[in-house]
Amino acid sequence: KSELEDRFGKINEDIIIYMYEEWFEKLAKKLEIVSVKQTRNFVEITFSEDITCKIDGEKLFTDAFSVSNMFRFRMVSNCLVLILDTIRLEKHYIYYLVDVLKTIEFK
Repeated sequence: KSELEDRFGKINEDIIIYMYEEWFEKLAKKLEIVSVKQTRNFVEITFSEDITCKIDGEKLFTDAFSVSNMFRFRMVSNCLVLILDTIRLEKHYIYYLVDVLKTIEFK
């Protein structure tokens, strides 16, 4: 981002969101996210069963709630599902997702 701003000046919000979407895709691949479901009200991310077993759930729970209290969790077929309610977020949901995914550590 800083390199782009050095070359081209201030970057608009759409470009920053695009950069975060690309970052999200890289994190999703690394973290073996098997599905992403988006509706008008939420975004739901499902991790593979293998990664679910390796994720430090307590730390993820704490980290997610430090980013936003709009995160929820559930288990489906031994897979962790991370849900972000998007209705009353102050900024684009992709910022919240990346902020949480980049904190994930394995046991």
